[in-house]
Amino acid sequence: MKKQLLKSSTFRFIEIGVATILSILLTPYLIHNLGAESYGLWILLLSTLGWFNFIDLGFSYAVQRNITIFLEKQDNHKINQIFSVSVVLFSILGLLATVGMLTLAYSPSLLGIEENKQHTATIALSMLALKVLFDFMMNSFHGFYAAYLRMDIDAKISTLNTIIKSIAIYYLILELDIYGAVIATVLADIVTHSLKIYFAKKLHPEFKFQLNLVKFVEVQKLFAFSKHLVLNGIAKSANQRVDPIIISHLLGLQTLALFSVINGLIVKVGAFVSSAVGVFQMPLTKLVARGAPIEDVFKQILTINFFIVLIFYTPLAILAEDFIYLWLGPDFIQAAELASILGFAFVCKTISRPISSLLLAQSNHKLLSVVNMFGTTVNIILSISLGSLYGLKGIAISTAISFFVTDVVLHLYLLQKYTEFLILNTFLRFILTSCFYIIFVLIGKYTMAQFNYLSWSELFLASALTFIIISLISSYTILQKPLRDKIINMIIKRT
Repeated sequence: MKKQLLKSSTFRFIEIGVATILSILLTPYLIHNLGAESYGLWILLLSTLGWFNFIDLGFSYAVQRNITIFLEKQDNHKINQIFSVSVVLFSILGLLATVGMLTLAYSPSLLGIEENKQHTATIALSMLALKVLFDFMMNSFHGFYAAYLRMDIDAKISTLNTIIKSIAIYYLILELDIYGAVIATVLADIVTHSLKIYFAKKLHPEFKFQLNLVKFVEVQKLFAFSKHLVLNGIAKSANQRVDPIIISHLLGLQTLALFSVINGLIVKVGAFVSSAVGVFQMPLTKLVARGAPIEDVFKQILTINFFIVLIFYTPLAILAEDFIYLWLGPDFIQAAELASILGFAFVCKTISRPISSLLLAQSNHKLLSVVNMFGTTVNIILSISLGSLYGLKGIAISTAISFFVTDVVLHLYLLQKYTEFLILNTFLRFILTSCFYIIFVLIGKYTMAQFNYLSWSELFLASALTFIIISLISSYTILQKPLRDKIINMIIKRT
């Protein structure tokens, strides 16, 4: 399991690396060819893709969990039953999501899109509705990758998707404007979704769709688990997608383009973090299915989260201004001041990510959706009020406050409620991690202020030096020696 987890993390890391490099290369090209306003529209269109994910009603995780459990029991009949039910279920839910997307396409004013861009938005969203349908239907196959801990295959295919999409956008956008980017996105999905189906069959040749296995009672069993995730799905979609719409309404598409620069970098760094720490969900589920002790494993996962988040978000907060200046020029430099605020918001995820994984594995997830919905509501209210007063900085502060309340305070409450783990030590270690983050950022920014803007070669050296220093300090202050030695040994054996 350790070997497979490391392999999955490695290829997920490569996937995000490729996506980040291509995004960095494409963003100036898109802004140059589309203009800031149309680029802001493109970002807004992309943000709408996840708005209807809540329609899966939590079934995607329920399917993955059940396939994992029945694979542990080597029950192919039940696996085929779950798979067959999921194909029909996700096809129906995908059609509902597509209808929702088309409804939004013909009401673009709801997104705060100005009248001169509404016709373009209608056509583009109508085309992207096809992607929404495909994505829903693919949920039936993701369970096999998760159950076999072969997220590395999924990562390789996703990397190919990014490459195909980026190349297609580069050529098509010159002739077709935003429509070229939309067509490239849909075509890349068609190719890579076909590959995902092929490799899922290679992983588990015994699976097959059988209509006679599709019974309503199986849907009810899945819903008994997933029903508590419905609000969670709504909260997650809203939390990830609400800021662009609020900014579009309050501050306009050009300001949204500005926000998307730093938010895109934060999201990319978050993807790197997830590639390292996001592979623990199914292993936790396997341990629960076996009835194995789990507290020590949970503490190790929590510690790894603290370490990984610190070494990735801190350099971004320190060097964002120099990077954006070199990347996009002085017109976008204002976005850099949001990096440290949003970075802290995602430091808060070090608490909620492992706690959510644990509670889901134990089926103690009933209040997760309530907590996350409360956090989303706080985020929306604060973003509207503080965004109106302080612009983008107010929206970033709102995100940080809502994340702290939800991802730290309320998730620790859930951990105490559903387990016998001691939460005081966890909270104190979060405070220590946050203090390190703040100190590192303040020292780093003060140091960078003594110099003029760096060149690309100087920025590369500064990034490497910052990453190494923070990694060394954090490895001896955040990681305990046994865990540090274990990670080093795993990496040495892998290489």
